[in-house]
This record gives sequence, C-alpha cells and structure tokens, in this order.
Amino acid sequence: MRDCLNSLGGWQWWLGDSYWYGDYVACKPFEGVRIRIVDFPKLVNGEYQYDADVRLHESKAPMTVIDAEFRKVLARIGAHDVEEIEPFD
Repeated sequence: MRDCLNSLGGWQWWLGDSYWYGDYVACKPFEGVRIRIVDFPKLVNGEYQYDADVRLHESKAPMTVIDAEFRKVLARIGAHDVEEIEPFD
C-alpha cells in the first residue's frame, strides 16, 4: 500500500509499527497533521477493510480541506464506501 500511495506523488508515506495499532502507513500531508492508515484487516464482502486515523497537532489547515484532500487520495487508490466516524479523544 505504501508504494501505491507514494506512486501518486505529492504526499510521502512511510511504514510504521505500533503496539496499539499494529502495522500502518502514515504521512504528514500538512504541517501539524498526521494521517495513519491502520492494517486491522477485516474481510467485508470479500474485500479488506482498513481504518484511518487523522491527528491534528496545532494545524492551521481546516479539517474540511484535510478531509477533502485525503478522500481524493483514497479515491485514486480505489478505496470505496469510505465512512467518517464521530471524533473522539
């Protein structure tokens, strides 16, 4: 997935591993913003489902802009049925 995302140009993605999240790909698309796509693969209708986590750390970018740009990236890699969840701390 990292190679596919990086082939799009623009954002630079890297691999990570976390005790809490397991394997993930992440990027910092805007100053003060980190996006992580988490590999908790669940099979849904014969396809894998992934979760994404967007963290803002004193970002000046509005969440509406971040969300719109992230959705464009997801569409370019063939993601579908993208759903937003309620924010939490």
